[in-house]
Amino acid sequence: MSKMYYRSYAILVLAALVTLLGGTVVTANSPSQAAAPTIRELADKNHFHFGAAASPTHFGDPKYVETLKTEFNMLTPENEAKFCSIQPAQGQFDFRSFDRLMDFAQANQMVVRGHNLVWHQCVPSWLAKGEFSRDEAIKLLRDHIYTVVGRYKGRIPMWDVVNEAIDDSGSGLRDAPWRQFIGDDYVELAFKFAHEADPDALLFYNDYSTEGMNAKSNAVYAMVKDFVARGVPINGVGLQSHFTVGQIDLAGIAQNMKRLGELGLQVQITEMDDRYPPNTPDSILQQQAGDYRALLDTCLNSKYCTAFVTWGVNDLYSWLRDSNLGFYENHTVKPLLFDDEYQKKPAYFAVLDILARHAGDAPILTDEQLAAMNAPIEAAVAEVKLPSPRKSDSKQLAPDPVAGAAYYAPFPITITLDGKTNDWADIPRMTVDNGPMVPANNTTGMQFAVAADAKNIYFLAEVKDGTLISGKHDAATEWYKEDSVEFYINATGNLQISTYKPGVVQIAIPAANIGHSGTPLIAGTNSDTVVVQAVAVKTDDGYIVEASVPLVTDVWKIVPLTLGTVGFQVHLNGASTDSDRDTKLIWSVYDTKDESYLNPSLFGKLIFWKTNKPK
Repeated sequence: MSKMYYRSYAILVLAALVTLLGGTVVTANSPSQAAAPTIRELADKNHFHFGAAASPTHFGDPKYVETLKTEFNMLTPENEAKFCSIQPAQGQFDFRSFDRLMDFAQANQMVVRGHNLVWHQCVPSWLAKGEFSRDEAIKLLRDHIYTVVGRYKGRIPMWDVVNEAIDDSGSGLRDAPWRQFIGDDYVELAFKFAHEADPDALLFYNDYSTEGMNAKSNAVYAMVKDFVARGVPINGVGLQSHFTVGQIDLAGIAQNMKRLGELGLQVQITEMDDRYPPNTPDSILQQQAGDYRALLDTCLNSKYCTAFVTWGVNDLYSWLRDSNLGFYENHTVKPLLFDDEYQKKPAYFAVLDILARHAGDAPILTDEQLAAMNAPIEAAVAEVKLPSPRKSDSKQLAPDPVAGAAYYAPFPITITLDGKTNDWADIPRMTVDNGPMVPANNTTGMQFAVAADAKNIYFLAEVKDGTLISGKHDAATEWYKEDSVEFYINATGNLQISTYKPGVVQIAIPAANIGHSGTPLIAGTNSDTVVVQAVAVKTDDGYIVEASVPLVTDVWKIVPLTLGTVGFQVHLNGASTDSDRDTKLIWSVYDTKDESYLNPSLFGKLIFWKTNKPK
């Protein structure tokens, strides 16, 4: 077996007919080019596990049941195996839902991927609010893992033992309840207990935003490398793979798979879905198909990658449709292989094609169809016509900004990050006081300015806010729920791209940086790809943020030239209570629905302006 992984559960099922549209676009509603197999049949032929997250709450839907058992040879319990589901009260275990899922898998000869034993977001209240000594907490952890893994010993060949333990910044373990009770060694203890409960089960660490090469994946690598060196029982790493269309770093993922595999570990794609911004045309589904095909190809080309799991069976039941999610706000998104009515989407045929090719079968898709999947999807944004640059005050070092559309950044300007604004004199300010979330009688607002020297772009935010809320939420993941400033840069050279790629960054600077010493607290999409320096100081009526990013990084090379342009955006988040933000102000006139964090085509412009007055 070429992938160092037994696949004794693999069986063949009857081939189903699928339909393909000739030409450049793949659909599911036209005559078939030829009879084609199911994903499950081709996965079995590749001796490979292709699965989906599943829940028995949907078993009342006959199409759900049929699609799950016909197309997938593996399933992952979506919520049924998690601590808070199985042990809602101390010492009281409820296996009814999980057993129902297990019975389904057994009846349909499907492998079950156990998910998960320990996760900070699924801790029952009796545990989270309890008071336990270290020894008591270790016993609770051991008893839970022994009970759950022991019950399914020999029936579940692999488990996600610990899920999402690493802080998003990659600085170490997040401050989870188990860590508070036990200490940093709770992770390795969980692996030891799982191994003791079932010595034959493969044990995985699972996390998100760790697919490619970044600070967080480096932290995961360092942890599991240490485990391997010290003999902590671990067999693999799960890469969740919750992506946005067009933002998959395939080279980084391949590199990460290789280094993990060289430790003797397996790698699995465990929770794949591919979202996109609201109001995106359906043509985005072609590029989504290209993402699925390319990621699966990367996995199949790696001798260390042993499974590929989508997080859900069809779009209708995707977790991304949850209206309570505050960070994925497209509630009509179609992130999976089957649509709401179980019609096969372009991504389905893309998966089928790459499985067929790896199995040595005839391709499912033509070169023309593949080219359509690889074509970039660009957003059509109505352009604000900029007036000729002018200075309303002769002392200004750059022309007047154009509200919501363009900011002229003078260079070369000497700026010191010290929370003082004297070196920002004569640099125009741009006011931000409108947005999608403005409370009645709002007094929160911001002015910003931008400048550059030979090495850096500098950003200044002068925030007026009578009530500052900071340090109440995780600065890496929930900074937007409290007072914070965001600025965005698109240095790809294409200001119309509608998805994040290397060279597009969202830089979030929480007010929690006020009084914070050491490395600044920085968050936001791709913010770890650039070195951000920042300071924040409290003022009589709010706070000031100064920040810098290099002109030359691994993902961009920005050369300030007069009228040279990059994409740019500024946001302000304000909160008056500890629970969540109640103010959201946005500079760009293109972003009317707070979607810049998904769609860089909604940015305005940052235009460089050489000044003849050295500072």
